[in-house]
Amino acid sequence: ANNRYVFVLIDDFSRYMWTILLKEKSDAFDRFKRFKGVVENQAGSGIKTFRTDRGGEFTSKEFNLFCEENGITRHLTAPYTPQQNGIVERRNRTLMEMTRSILKAMKVPNFMWGEAVRHSTYVINRVATKALEDITPYEAFNRKKPNIEHLRVFGCIAHTKINGPYLKKLDEISK
Repeated sequence: ANNRYVFVLIDDFSRYMWTILLKEKSDAFDRFKRFKGVVENQAGSGIKTFRTDRGGEFTSKEFNLFCEENGITRHLTAPYTPQQNGIVERRNRTLMEMTRSILKAMKVPNFMWGEAVRHSTYVINRVATKALEDITPYEAFNRKKPNIEHLRVFGCIAHTKINGPYLKKLDEISK
């Protein structure tokens, strides 16, 4: 899909993480506006604070005005101090380590990195974390336990089920 960047957003309370794949860093503002609507609908409350580094994609007048109009307090980290955004920085490291590991372990080509990032995000949200004392970010955000019965190893062989009344008894039912 020609994506080159990953925009990582984390709810500080639940540690629930969203990853948005971007073709250009300049796409971050439009994607954030869409994200805001979706996540506020899911959570039933608004985004109160948005902490970022001082990357150009986050410091435009347009971005600042949008946050101001929507009652979102901005926290920008000081230059060259990623430790001020430690939760996201550490999660980025975990995300990239997991992504790299599954690509290499399953011998999947690097151009599949976006799918691996999405898979890693999905798994991380469903694994308990020390910060939450034995519950998962999914549980903290959604207030219910995640169903993980459907999880499979990334890169494993999968088949698509064929549905339809036209199938005969001995026809293939998957591709």
